[in-house]
Amino acid sequence: MVKRKNMRRKGFAGKSRRSQMEIMGLMVVVILLIVGVLFALKFVVLKKPAETRQEYSRTQMASNMGLALMSATTENCRETAIKDLLIDCAQWPEAGGTITCGDGSGSCDYVNRTIGHILNSTLNQWRVRYYFSASTSNIAEDRLVYHTNGDCTMERPKPGESESFFLPTGRGMMTLRMFICS
Repeated sequence: MVKRKNMRRKGFAGKSRRSQMEIMGLMVVVILLIVGVLFALKFVVLKKPAETRQEYSRTQMASNMGLALMSATTENCRETAIKDLLIDCAQWPEAGGTITCGDGSGSCDYVNRTIGHILNSTLNQWRVRYYFSASTSNIAEDRLVYHTNGDCTMERPKPGESESFFLPTGRGMMTLRMFICS
């Protein structure tokens, strides 16, 4: 009889150890699952947007800003559209344009200040680096309107990050370039 009691105790102790090992195994599996979920959160949820998404955002911003600038009307220049002021400025750059605005300035001066004000009120406030130019020539000195902030230049734009708009004038095609750098 004594032998049976010892055997029962050994059998119970063996089952107890087995169940403890199973519990430890389950704990290891749960810990591995938690670590896996944390890695998934870190690398999937908190990752930075893909470069293609950033390029698309910059392209859309450049396109929308260029279209908004061309279709905007002026308050102090007889509700004339900026597009029309740019065309007038391109046709008569020596005279500063033939349209005289309410403050006495010509279309070239007025459109340059207005575009600068719009870009400062939007892109500069949003801390977006940009380059904007309007010209009928490829020569930098012949630019009618030029605005930039920071070290943003059109020297090496990545494909799709700049938008060009074209306006016909009496002196050839005017090209407006809007380039978003950041």
